[in-house]
Amino acid sequence: MNRNQGRRGPPRRGSSGAAAPQTRGSAAPLKPSTELPPFETFAELPLRAEVLDAIHAMGITKPTPIQRLAIPPVMSGRDVIAKAETGTGKTLAFGAPMMSKIDPSRRSVLGLVLCPTRELAQQVAAVLEKLGEPIGAKVALIVGGEPMGPQIDALKRGAQVVVGTPGRVIDLYGQKFLSFPWTEFVALDEADQMLEIGFIDDVRKILSYTPEERQTMLFSATFPDEVLRLAREATRDPMEVATAAGHATVKTIDQSWMACGRADRSLALMRLIEQSSADDVFLVFCDRRTEVDSLMRQLERMPFSVKALHGGFDQASRFRVMSAFRTGEVKALVATDVASRGLDVHLVSHVINYSVPQDAQDYTHRIGRTGRAGRTGTAITLVSPEQAGRWHDILRQTKWNVSELELPGRTGRGRPPVRAPQRHE
Repeated sequence: MNRNQGRRGPPRRGSSGAAAPQTRGSAAPLKPSTELPPFETFAELPLRAEVLDAIHAMGITKPTPIQRLAIPPVMSGRDVIAKAETGTGKTLAFGAPMMSKIDPSRRSVLGLVLCPTRELAQQVAAVLEKLGEPIGAKVALIVGGEPMGPQIDALKRGAQVVVGTPGRVIDLYGQKFLSFPWTEFVALDEADQMLEIGFIDDVRKILSYTPEERQTMLFSATFPDEVLRLAREATRDPMEVATAAGHATVKTIDQSWMACGRADRSLALMRLIEQSSADDVFLVFCDRRTEVDSLMRQLERMPFSVKALHGGFDQASRFRVMSAFRTGEVKALVATDVASRGLDVHLVSHVINYSVPQDAQDYTHRIGRTGRAGRTGTAITLVSPEQAGRWHDILRQTKWNVSELELPGRTGRGRPPVRAPQRHE
C-alpha cells in the first residue's frame, strides 16, 4: 500500500462526522447499533485475500457483530470508536483490516497497538502474527518486565507492527530505538483501562509522536465519559459504533451467587472444582495479591493443576502461566484483575469471583472471560457478609437475573436455587 493511500486531507482531530454528530469535548453515550451490515461470512468483507486465508486457518468463518460493524469503515480509512461486549472479537475487528492495509515491503512501523497489560499485549501480538505471516509482515512485542535487547532487535529487523504497553513504548522512543514517522494506524485495545487508570498522559504523549494523518481505532467494552471525550479528541471524523449498551454481558453466561462466610469460601471453591466435569476449566478472581497467595496455599493440596497470576510475578513467569492455561494444562487459574482485561482463553468454562468485584464494570469484565464466541459458560460469585452490600449494588446497577444457589455439599453438585432469580429494578 502506498503510504498516502487512505489519507484524508488536512488533519483536524477532535471533530465528528455525520455518522456520530458530537460537539468537541462532548461525552454523549454511544448508541448500540441497530442494523448490522449484510455480511454473513468473512469472505464477504473487503479484506486482503491472505488475511482471509489466515482467519480461515484459525477456524473462524462468521464475523461477530462488532467485526461486521467496524471492519468496513476501517478498510475505507475512517477513524473508529467501537464499543462491544467483552469476548466478541475486538482484536480481530481492528487487526484484520490493519493487516490488510499495511505494506510488508516497508521497513518502518506502520501500525501501533497499545494495550493496558503485558498479557493482553502478548495475546494481541499472537493474533496479529498469524494474520501477518502470509504476507510477510513482522510484529514486535514491546512490553515492560522483559529485557530490552530482544525487543530492540525485533525493531531493527524491520517490524511493520508494534504491539506494546505505554511505558516500554515511551522508553524505547526516548532512546531512539522506536519512532513513528510513517505510522498509518494506531489502535487502543481495552481503551477504558488504557485511558482511565493512570495512562491518560502516556497515551496522549504517544499519540503526539505519531502523524496527524494516522488512522485511529479505539476498542473497548466500556467508555466512561472522560475516556469517550478523550477518544473523540484523539480521532478525526470518527465512526462510532457499539453493540453493547450500559452494563451488557454475553447471553451465553449462566450467572449465580452463593452466600458464605469469608472463611468458608475456599472450601466452597474446592468443592466446585472437585465436582466439576473433567474438561471444565476455572478462572478464579481475587481482589489482592495477598489473597491470591493465601488461596493458593490452600488449593495446592488439591489433585489438580492450579496456578496463580498477579502483578508480582516477573514477566517470564506470567507468560509461562498463561501459556499453560491456554493449552488446557491447568485446571484452575487464581488471579487478580490483571487477567480480566481482554484475555481470550476459549477453554474457560467457569469464572469464580472469590471476592466480589469493585463495581458492575469490573464484574462485566471478569465474567466475560467465559461464554466467549458463542460458547456457554458459568459465572459464580461467592458473597461474604462483608461484601454483601457491594454485591447487591452490582445487581441493582445491572438489573440482571442472577440466581442464588446453595453452597455445594460434600458429594454431588448439590447446588439448586434457594430462591427465584433476583432482578433488581
